[in-house]
Order: sequence, then structure tokens, then C-alpha cells
Amino acid sequence: MKASWTEIGWGLVAALSFVPTGCGKEAATPTAATPSQAKAAPAATEAEASVPAATRPPALDGVKAAPGSGVIAGWVGYQGPPVKSRPINFGGERICADLNKDKSPRDESLVLNANNTVKWVAVSIRGKVPGEYHPPDKPVVMNQVGCVFVPHAAALMVGQEIEYRNSDPVSHNIRGTPKRNSTFNSIFAANLSSKAKFDTAEVGIPLKCDIHFWMSSYIHVFSHPFFAITGDDGSFVISGVPPGSYTLQVWHETLKPQTQTVEVKPGEVKEVPFTLSKGS
Repeated sequence: MKASWTEIGWGLVAALSFVPTGCGKEAATPTAATPSQAKAAPAATEAEASVPAATRPPALDGVKAAPGSGVIAGWVGYQGPPVKSRPINFGGERICADLNKDKSPRDESLVLNANNTVKWVAVSIRGKVPGEYHPPDKPVVMNQVGCVFVPHAAALMVGQEIEYRNSDPVSHNIRGTPKRNSTFNSIFAANLSSKAKFDTAEVGIPLKCDIHFWMSSYIHVFSHPFFAITGDDGSFVISGVPPGSYTLQVWHETLKPQTQTVEVKPGEVKEVPFTLSKGS
């Protein structure tokens, strides 16, 4: 199925050639071992090498459910070795470097928050949800600022507009490679924007700017409004959920996806924590 593209402002400059400029229990006290019993200390296990467990975000304390519906709330933690956030190397792209001279943008493919939760995780109810849901009139914005996609991950409903913007003084392109929707690849001159829609639900649509190789982002498209993207405390809140049994799924670009079955009752806030790790 194809995504429909509608121009705004100057509109979309579609499928042009790239421009050259821009873009327990208490342990017993051990006894001394004889020389024959002595062994080398074991290497640290993966758990011992992991970052500390995630802590519950305080923002969840004030979450309430409306009468007749429920809320699914929680947080996404991380288990694994410490994550080193790498600064973006702009190479010879002097304009991009100058746009960030007062900032230090870093790679966002795996961002750990201060409470050891994960940012940019898509959390959603999998499959259909009872009821009829219409896409919002307000578009979701995916901008290009300082030669970086902002935000790094965005979510919207089928049929809802997404507005692609280039707020930089250099040209960018946006190449999307969905598996269920049609691929697209368009160049945006400086300060241009355009709108598009997706007509099929799909999680994890990659976006790239081929002019600036470090630029990447993800879009998630759902057939209902019951989804969230984790932020600076790793929490998520999905409100207005009809009572029933659901499969809750989480997706991150570098970590193993997970699901949990949840039962939502009227007026209940169902708290569901997740812990993600890297795949083998």
C-alpha cells in the first residue's frame, strides 16, 4: 500500500538527485582454603557486569484511570553491560558542526536514562482493540535540526498525517524503508516541509538521511491510539484502555522485543515494568 504525499509550503521535492552541499539470605563466613583447594577467582558474570536495576519513575505516582476504562502504565529498564554514548562525528560537514558548536549531540540508538531506564522505546497494545478509533487531526512532526532527526522516534495512527521538516540551512533527504508500506526517498532543500500518511500499521520503520550518514530515526504506525514512546525517565502511560485482556509489546531498535499479557479492569491503573537486553 502506498503512503500519500501532500505538499505544504514549498512542498516536497521528491526523488531528486542528491545535492553536494549540506547535510536473600545472609552469606555464611567462609573458611580458609588449603593450597590444594585454592582456585582462581571466577570471571564476573553478565549480571555482575550489568548496570544497576531500573528504578520506578516517580511520575507514575499521579496516574489515574477514568471511570469505565483503564490505564496501562510502567517503565522499560535495561539489563546488560554499561552503555557508552558516542558523540556524533560530523567529519568534514562544517555547516553541521557549526550548527552544533554550542551543543554535543550524541548517538541515540541506545539511550539510558539516569534511573537506568531506556529512552525511545515504542510500547503498544498488539493487534486490534475493541471500538472505533479515528486518527487525530494534528500531525506528528519529524524535524531535521542541527543535522539530527528530532525526535529520534515518533508514533502515529494509520491515516494520521506526519509532517517532515527541514529546519536547517542545508539540504537533507529522508529515505524510509518500510516493509508493509511503500518505500520513499525525497530531498528537502533548506527550510522546506511536507506531509504524508501511512495506511498500514507497522512498527519500526527506519528513516535515514543519505546526505548525512549519521542521521537516523524510526517511525511506528498503529491502527489504534493505545501506544507511547518512552522519554527521559523510561516511563509510559497508555490511557483510556477498554477493559479486557491484551498483549502489550515493546520495541527498540537495538534490544530484544518483549511482550506481556495484561488484564485491564475498569478504573484500574495496571502497572507493567519491562526489562530489555541485547540479543545474542
